[in-house]
Amino acid sequence: MGGGVYPNRATFGIQTNQNFLTMKKLLSSAFALLAVGFAYSQANNDVSTQVGDDNTATINQTGWLNFNVLDQFGDDNVATVDQDGWFNENEALSQGNNNSIDVDQVGTWNFNTTEQYGNGNDAQTDQNGLLNEVVQLQDGNNNDTYAMQDGTGNYADQWQEGNGNDASSEQDGNGNEVYQDQDGNNNDAIAVQDGNLNYTHQLQVGNGNYAIHEQDGNLNYADAHQTGNNNDAIGWQDGNGNTIWQYQTGNGNTADDWQVGDGNTADITQNGTNHYHYGTQVGNGNMMTVTQNN
Repeated sequence: MGGGVYPNRATFGIQTNQNFLTMKKLLSSAFALLAVGFAYSQANNDVSTQVGDDNTATINQTGWLNFNVLDQFGDDNVATVDQDGWFNENEALSQGNNNSIDVDQVGTWNFNTTEQYGNGNDAQTDQNGLLNEVVQLQDGNNNDTYAMQDGTGNYADQWQEGNGNDASSEQDGNGNEVYQDQDGNNNDAIAVQDGNLNYTHQLQVGNGNYAIHEQDGNLNYADAHQTGNNNDAIGWQDGNGNTIWQYQTGNGNTADDWQVGDGNTADITQNGTNHYHYGTQVGNGNMMTVTQNN
């Protein structure tokens, strides 16, 4: 499985470095694009290729030095790309049939990469701001991804391998990171971030798993791993510097954690079948550790 970063308890301290490295990468790419762009012209650039039957591509570019590369290989694929601003970049590929890509970039130096392999997949990206980046990969059939970014320096990475998976990421603020990886069928992952420098990682390996984490505040951290079938991982963080770890191995487990305040930590491990955990932390500096086995 590629794409995501799989942190653990020992690597929590690297979050700040990850944000810094992400921003550094974006800045390097942005200045490289700026240099190349001015060397050639102050115009927009589009390179689109269609091989197959009944494919549709609609490209709208407004501003300076926006860049689009679109490839459609197969039949009945649809792509719409709207770029409004400066130095926005989109690279998209559909390989298969009946796939759909929709990209909307408003602002400066936003980056999107979408790749689809299979049939009936749908990927949507909405970016508004500066130096945001989205990477979305779909390998299978009838998968859906959605990424929304409003702010500066946000990063979202969503990978799907299998069929009928659904992943959604919404980021409103600056320097937030989302990694969502699905390997299996009919999994559902949702990440919502409202604030700055928040981090969410959700890994699903199996079928019918559900994970949702919402972060309101700054420097919150959520990491959920689901290996098995029909597990539920739920988290809500309202405050600053809170941490949730949820690791589920088996089937039919539920972990639901709510944190209101600052600096709270919940560490949940479930191994086996049909375990249930509901945790609430209200205040500051609370620590909860739960281990369930059968």
